[in-house]
Amino acid sequence: MKILILGNSDIFRRKIYFALKKLKNIEIEIASKKKINNNLKINKHYFSYKEAIQKTEAKIIYISLVNSAHYYWGLQALNNNKHIIIDKPLTIDFKSTKKLLNLAIKKKCFISEAIVFHEHKRFQETLSKIDLNKKTKIFCKFHIPQLKKNNFRNYKKYGGGCFQDMSPYASYLIYIFFNDKKYSLLFKKRTNNKRLVDSFNLSVKSKNITLKGSFSFNSIYKNEMTINNKSRMYFINSVFSPPINKQLNLEIFDYFKGKKYKIKYIKENIFRTYFSKVFKIIKAKNYHNFYKEIEDIAKIKKKISQN
Repeated sequence: MKILILGNSDIFRRKIYFALKKLKNIEIEIASKKKINNNLKINKHYFSYKEAIQKTEAKIIYISLVNSAHYYWGLQALNNNKHIIIDKPLTIDFKSTKKLLNLAIKKKCFISEAIVFHEHKRFQETLSKIDLNKKTKIFCKFHIPQLKKNNFRNYKKYGGGCFQDMSPYASYLIYIFFNDKKYSLLFKKRTNNKRLVDSFNLSVKSKNITLKGSFSFNSIYKNEMTINNKSRMYFINSVFSPPINKQLNLEIFDYFKGKKYKIKYIKENIFRTYFSKVFKIIKAKNYHNFYKEIEDIAKIKKKISQN
């Protein structure tokens, strides 16, 4: 199977490439004006995105460009009958996402936003242990230090800012914990002198569940989630960006027994897990659930932005 990567991004070099290389019979092509690291084994290098999309034999295109370019190149890929996977955010507004989704449905192509944290075995097993019909309180923080000055996320014209970068996480949390439930939503944001959102907080409540989230740029690094359910507290560190080369723990405190213990998980390359799932879905041509998920997530993001 061939896959074309649009953009020689940092996440491609650090995570995507190594995840794909762990899968069998995968040929990686790339379209980039940048020089490719000689240590990366790339089957073909294009210097033009347009040429790459038109000439590649790959049926799947992974778009890893600045946020503002996601919609345009997603459109070009779909118009050339390619399946697309796009770095978060899928697009920077609801209207653009809806257009991509409608075109994907028309072309019978797969479309996905590359959010993977909830695919991790540790996260999945945590969900299997809790009862969302019982009173549940969820607290999460994702804060990152100040970005380098030349990082595209610092610029409005490139679709930068904390909201575009981190609202997909918030949207997926609401989708996971409040799907098919009535809920209220409060959202507060802070903007900087460039008119970019550099932090936001949200509070989501349903009959049994409360979620409070804090997301920011330019802060001390935090990446964690705590879930209080029945008589237990579950603590997940590195929740939104689990490292691919480190054994992770799930910490559990049992209030009733007064005991704390850890469950250790083997090292998992979460992008490998994600790509393996995606390739099976594409092979089976079973896209309906992904279409619905894309639309539901887009509606949640729109709802957050309008508060």
